[in-house]
Amino acid sequence: MMRFLQWLHRWTSLIIGMQVMIWLITGMYFSIAGHRTLEAHQYRQQTHFHDALQSASTGTAMVPLKQLPLTANTIQSVSVRLVHGVPQYVISTERGTEYFNASTGALWHTSAELATQIAQAGYRGPGRVSHVSAVANSDELYGWQGPGYRVNFADDLATRIYVDRASGTIVDHRNRLWVFGDWAFRLHFMDYSGGRNFNHLLMVSAALFMLWFVLSGLILLGRNLVRGDLNPRQRPSYLAFFQQHEQPIASACGGGGTCGLCTVRFSASAPAPNAADKRLLSDSELAQGIRLGCQHRFDAKAKVSVVNQGAQQLNLVLQHKRQLSPSVSELTFTCADRAEPFVYQAGQFLQFKIPTANEHEPLRRNYSFAAAPSRMPNNTFMVAVRCMPAPKPGLQPGVGSSYLLGLEPGDTVVAEGPMGEFLLTDSNISQRTQVFIGGGVGVAPLRALIQSELKHTPARPIHFFYGARTPEELCYEQEFRALHAQGVVHYHSCVSEASAHAESTATEHFEPTMVHELAEQWLAHQHSNHVDVYVCGPPAMLRATLAMLDQLKVPAKHIKFDDFGI
Repeated sequence: MMRFLQWLHRWTSLIIGMQVMIWLITGMYFSIAGHRTLEAHQYRQQTHFHDALQSASTGTAMVPLKQLPLTANTIQSVSVRLVHGVPQYVISTERGTEYFNASTGALWHTSAELATQIAQAGYRGPGRVSHVSAVANSDELYGWQGPGYRVNFADDLATRIYVDRASGTIVDHRNRLWVFGDWAFRLHFMDYSGGRNFNHLLMVSAALFMLWFVLSGLILLGRNLVRGDLNPRQRPSYLAFFQQHEQPIASACGGGGTCGLCTVRFSASAPAPNAADKRLLSDSELAQGIRLGCQHRFDAKAKVSVVNQGAQQLNLVLQHKRQLSPSVSELTFTCADRAEPFVYQAGQFLQFKIPTANEHEPLRRNYSFAAAPSRMPNNTFMVAVRCMPAPKPGLQPGVGSSYLLGLEPGDTVVAEGPMGEFLLTDSNISQRTQVFIGGGVGVAPLRALIQSELKHTPARPIHFFYGARTPEELCYEQEFRALHAQGVVHYHSCVSEASAHAESTATEHFEPTMVHELAEQWLAHQHSNHVDVYVCGPPAMLRATLAMLDQLKVPAKHIKFDDFGI
């Protein structure tokens, strides 16, 4: 719930922040342009209507009121004025206002010619009339219901004057500057309907958004105060504390609470598990006082230890580098200046410190062991590294992979490990078929696990489903085909794209297939309780495979997957 609250608060703040920027920009526009921008009166000539006495002084005979064809019996007020030299009765009744030609007694009618003359009389700019058109209404005028005329003038502001046909009066002026000012007004007051009315749904919604933003902010503020996040001397998380004190602790998400690797154990008084703890840790782990180190603040009074105590800092020397595919290389390292053997298990990984990322804190990148310990000399191991290209022009390629692939034999690098619990199930407990599903460079830990299983006599049945984009990207292809020919590993490979070369390293023709689909074809005919499944590969492949296993009802306790958040 708190995670959803944070997500909604963050996106609400984005919306409010965008509106604040709109307020600042439009407010600045108003201060520079001035109020006349919204009036559009740059070329307006003031016109004056004469009252009844002045009308009488013209000597024009006016029709008596009783002879007018009024539509109402009750007259509330009467006034007489001159409209372009012609006297006009303005009579208010209970039905509204009516206009009559005071000279003829006929209902007032404004022709296009008269409308042009009226517009010219109310205009003092340099332009001439370019076009006159009859209009029923206009989005540029608020509260006016036609019909009338729009008189356009050919000037630098594209001025247009609206004349009401019923009264023969100028409704208002509009021009190019007014359009800019009108949109600035709409954006500033969120009045996108243009009705000059603040009591609308959008304004109410904005008020509710603001209320939610304030309330959720207070809730999050209270939580942060309790956790000590706002202290002047902010306490680091346990993950940051152990990293700063050079105590190896696994992490792949940088403290985002998504990888579940930075587990710590509280000896007593463990804090209440938060949403990330509950999502990534089992009930038994939570009961043992295990929490995610990135999700809890350091407390000097608490007794906390890293769950993976076997990790240590290693000074490594690159011994050999081999190209496995166009994008993946195998790096073999030895531990420099180390007398005792370096012990690790198949499926575990090392956390390399990349010194070129930041001058204060090294970047950390995780790479799995690509061979079982039994296949390597003491203090020697190998990892598979995929070259991570720039996602798009203008961005840098992967920092960690670029650094490691740039090393030459004899170069040194610092790493921490071994880490991780992506291990084989105990053969004394489970004699189920071992199923490995991998994609791309995810073959590295799976290869180590398969080698580790093969050292047992007899080994449990092994099925390996491996996929890559093209045949050229299938790593260790000949090795696994040899194991398949020996009958010790049932190897199934596939590619998702056609080969870019006429000749492939593979010995068979591939039809584009996704690896989880290939595995599903075989698993669909197996009993879901009779398999142990190990999955490692790119995020999209991992998600698709886990969804497939869930659909086939493979028990979650029989599934292990390696997810470094790459």
